[in-house]
Amino acid sequence: MEDIFARFKALPRPTKTYHTTTYPSISPTRPELSLAGKTVLITGGSEGIGLETAHAFAQAGASTIALLARRQERLDAAKSALQTAFPSTKILTFAASITDTPRLEALVKDLATIDILHLNAAQVTPGFTLSSPAESLTDSFAVNVFGPIALIKAFLALPPRSPDAERTILHTTTSGIQLTVPGMGLYNASKMAMTSLVHHLHEEAQVQGQKVRVFTFHPAFGFTPGARDVLGLREGQFDYDDLTLPAHYAVWLCSPEADFLRGRYTWAHWDVEEMKEKREEILRGSEELKVGVVVDSVKA
Repeated sequence: MEDIFARFKALPRPTKTYHTTTYPSISPTRPELSLAGKTVLITGGSEGIGLETAHAFAQAGASTIALLARRQERLDAAKSALQTAFPSTKILTFAASITDTPRLEALVKDLATIDILHLNAAQVTPGFTLSSPAESLTDSFAVNVFGPIALIKAFLALPPRSPDAERTILHTTTSGIQLTVPGMGLYNASKMAMTSLVHHLHEEAQVQGQKVRVFTFHPAFGFTPGARDVLGLREGQFDYDDLTLPAHYAVWLCSPEADFLRGRYTWAHWDVEEMKEKREEILRGSEELKVGVVVDSVKA
């Protein structure tokens, strides 16, 4: 596993600086990143990166944070921790699977107004592709692609807070879409599919005149309950990233400072100040920081 982490960290990146924890530019306490008055819905929000991101949104002043996850007991614990730390923030919980489309549509209608949708829930099923049962393939795409798309549809069906208001969609993907890792084919393929769809959603929103900002990003190599329970990793086994990094990066993506990255794929590790310096270069390339097949030259 350490060799795999090293391979990922060696991938080309647009910034010289590589962060492993939060830093001032993405701090949710910056006034420029304020989310005062905003309503946020986070899937997979009861633990790990989702819960840490909920803390970050609360720090940034979000007025209402709704957490969606499958297990009510974990949601209750998350709500208790958040409500204690941020008594002025309204915390709502919904126990449901992201594959339960009727339930998702109903809870979105109940919320009535959502400014930020963070698609963080994921299905990780390790195993060699042809040795995996058919339902593992179905489940991977149901949770990582079909569920998020259904939730996006329900989200965009809501009226915006005001006619000129822009809403934001954040999608947590994985750097695994950039490398072939034996045993992670189902997860990486489904995440690749959703990442590509995010690129398309951005372009289609421009064509249709929708006021929606869409981002997809690799979060971190952090130690989470999922890393422990699904991948069998141990606390202290590696030099893990701090979960404040993706959580605070998500807050930064919600700000106007990140507008030049709409529809693109980034890593939370990349330094935002250095990316901002490359703003014009990034915007000049329609496929810059997007995932796909690149053919540099074709020889006869």
